[in-house]
This record gives sequence, structure tokens and C-alpha cells, in this order.
Amino acid sequence: MRFEKRNAITLIGREGRGDGAHGGQWVPPLWRDLQLHMGEIAPLIQRDTDGKPSGIWGAMSDTARRFLPWDAEGLYLAGCEVRPDAEAPAGWAKWTIPAFEYLVVDCTPQTYGAVFQQTLLHALPENGCELAGAVQEHYDPQAAGGGMSLYFPVRRR
Repeated sequence: MRFEKRNAITLIGREGRGDGAHGGQWVPPLWRDLQLHMGEIAPLIQRDTDGKPSGIWGAMSDTARRFLPWDAEGLYLAGCEVRPDAEAPAGWAKWTIPAFEYLVVDCTPQTYGAVFQQTLLHALPENGCELAGAVQEHYDPQAAGGGMSLYFPVRRR
């Protein structure tokens, strides 16, 4: 667990809208679609010095696009980091997540639910923090096993 200040994050990816209580039904197809068609946005993706994508995100927002947590419905973007001036091709969505300070917690797909709940119920209050927006998922393509971190926004910057 660590605190991290991030500037705005610009993403291009596949967007979906669905029932906030059943994301497991409508979010996975967005990831499959991103993987199948990532070549269409390959020139736009930010890359590290080895040419690998610098960040892949599962971004969440309320339906009003204020980057607040889901309620009955939510928005999700399975996307890749791009330059702020990148244009989304037809059929793709572009999001810019505002600058936040985050409490970042590493997890795996198997521990996601438990880590999410533990952070909301214990880690945030124990660190004197409250959730200030929607939680974002970050996948590090450089890490073994696809390294996954949950970004809990605690303060807008």
C-alpha cells in the first residue's frame, strides 16, 4: 500500500455501461474487444523505452462522467494510456481521468474483491482518508503475471 499523486490520465479504449451490481457480466467483453482490436490504436499507445505499453487501465465512472463511484449503473473503460492530444478512432472512446492523489493497493484477480473491501472498510479510515472518486484498476504489462493495482482516489489535485 502506498500513496501516489497522479496527473490526469488520458485513455483510449472500449467503453460500456451497465448494472453497477453486475459488472462481472458486462465488463469482461470490453476487455476481449480491446484485446482483439488493440492494433487499431497501437500507434496512439504510450510506450516505455522497451516499446511496451506504459499502462493499461480499467477505468470506472458514474454515468454522469464525474468519475464518482458507480451506483445503480456505471461506466467502464478498458483502455490504454495515450497522449492527451490523441484522437480516438471511430468506435473507440477517450477518457481523461482527473488528477488525484491515490491510495494504491496491489492485488491479483483472485484477491481483487477481498482487497477492495478491506481497503474501503479498513485501510482508508485507518489512514484518515475517504474515497473521493471511482476506484481505478491499473495493469502493469511489465510485471510478472500482469501486475494489478487498485487506485483509490482520496483527494482531487
